[in-house]
Amino acid sequence: MRYVLITLLALLVDADGQCAEWQSIAGGSEFSFEATFEGEPLGGSFKKFDVRFDFEPAHPADSHLVVTVRLGAADMGDPDMNDVLFGEAWFDVDHFESADFDSRTVEAQSSDNFVANGTLTLKDVKQDVTVPFAWSRDGDRARMRGEFTLKRTDFDVGTGEWAAGDTIGITTRLVFDVLLEAAE
Repeated sequence: MRYVLITLLALLVDADGQCAEWQSIAGGSEFSFEATFEGEPLGGSFKKFDVRFDFEPAHPADSHLVVTVRLGAADMGDPDMNDVLFGEAWFDVDHFESADFDSRTVEAQSSDNFVANGTLTLKDVKQDVTVPFAWSRDGDRARMRGEFTLKRTDFDVGTGEWAAGDTIGITTRLVFDVLLEAAE
């Protein structure tokens, strides 16, 4: 009887043939950021991040997305710039290990475009954030792509002499392309 109940529950959760639990794959995933320095683009990437997503495109309201980005794994392609980025005025990696996004509200915009509404915690500052993304699936693999912007000063990133935004812009563009696999 227990086996029958477990099978029925599995069929209900996976009624549309979609796997409900996904996790990011390190190889093939990218998460980059772009700010401006004196009006010119200045970018980098996060080399370590984890994505866990309970998601069924047919039932987005039942989703839960958790993203953890390791701040100390940011890379701007220059060791001196990285040292500044890791410092107290910016990511303060001595006190803050990660930025964390938690969304329990996903809305469909179309059959393959969605919006995740959640809370981003960065340097102990919590802000509501909306993250649009496109979703595609191929068997037990899926891809999640999107971009959004943040005001860095909303999270106390770039404080002190950097807060004004005249040298380094206030708005930061974040772009992600995450390869996921069905969680075991």
